[in-house]
Amino acid sequence: MARVDRYKSDERDKRTEAKRRKLAERRRGGGKRRDGILTVRLIVIAVLVIILIALVLRLIFYVSSISRVHLTDEGLTHAERYTDFVKVHGIDVSEFQDKIKWKKVKSGEADFAFIRAGYRKSDTGELRTDADFEENIKGANKAGVMTGAYFFSQAVTTDEAVEEAEYLLDLVKPYEIDLPLVIDFELIEGGRLAEKVAAGEMPAASNYHDIVVAFCSRIEEAGYEAAVYANYDMLTNYMDSELLDDQEFVWAAEYGGECHVKGNYMFWQASEDAQIAGIEGGVDHDIWYIDPDKVYSTYAKGKDNAVSIENCKVKFDKDSYRLSNHRAIPKIQVTYEGKSLRKGTHYEVSYVRNTTEGTGYAIIRGIDSYKNWMAVPFTIE
Repeated sequence: MARVDRYKSDERDKRTEAKRRKLAERRRGGGKRRDGILTVRLIVIAVLVIILIALVLRLIFYVSSISRVHLTDEGLTHAERYTDFVKVHGIDVSEFQDKIKWKKVKSGEADFAFIRAGYRKSDTGELRTDADFEENIKGANKAGVMTGAYFFSQAVTTDEAVEEAEYLLDLVKPYEIDLPLVIDFELIEGGRLAEKVAAGEMPAASNYHDIVVAFCSRIEEAGYEAAVYANYDMLTNYMDSELLDDQEFVWAAEYGGECHVKGNYMFWQASEDAQIAGIEGGVDHDIWYIDPDKVYSTYAKGKDNAVSIENCKVKFDKDSYRLSNHRAIPKIQVTYEGKSLRKGTHYEVSYVRNTTEGTGYAIIRGIDSYKNWMAVPFTIE
């Protein structure tokens, strides 16, 4: 009997030990599960914290990028003939401006910019590239600012004007250009052009017209629009502004709050010390006059049978739009005789006056088999 009792006792001990081992295993397993659940929770919390930080940073960036300094018409008197025109604000810049924050510039209602691409030295006549051209045009394109480019000229012959045009064309080739390529024709005291004039070697207005028109003709042959920049003195005393505007777009410069140039001008450089967020110090303030009822011809040479963009139908996907990231960018559909046209192949579109509530405009420009451009309004709530 003693052996049986010992046997039973050993069996109980074995069963008890087995239960202990199973219980220990369950506890270890439960601990692993608890550790796993804790790990998952920590991961979820970490992801939520990262998302929250990202949202806060985005909000901070949004608030900091809103322009507190806008371009306005304050202090400016527009010529009566432009009363019913859309006035679009812009700037022109060069390497003389410090690093530009282009998103802030756009939010400050600068819808376009003329960027200096290069220049001819007024003493030696050497051609140079603006040090900040590439950075500026990339920044403007990315921010949705319409861009044109200008070349500071000191050409004294038509051959030199063509040389400057070729130089400019090489510089802008890789980039998106929405506005004219411009010859900036000015007299600089002591410069080669001013010396020619002072010496009586360029006495007739036709000399100046021949030079700027030669530049523009080469630009147009390459498929771009062209324009002439000159100040009031040059347009009045050295050129015939009314004759010139029959041939090319004119960008007139006159400060003091009003422009007295007799001929028509599409752009007016109204001041040199405007303030706008994104640029430290003063900057040139330009006005672009657009007739909303007009279809503008493109001087650039295209296909002979190209269809005018006015014959196309433009449809917005909504009746009105809200501002998102400081601007409204509608989706549009352009068709011709029921055929949908492709952006980048048949037309280009840019947006102006689209950073505040009211009426914005889509600038629709025909390319390739289509030509001309027009401003189409849309509503911003």
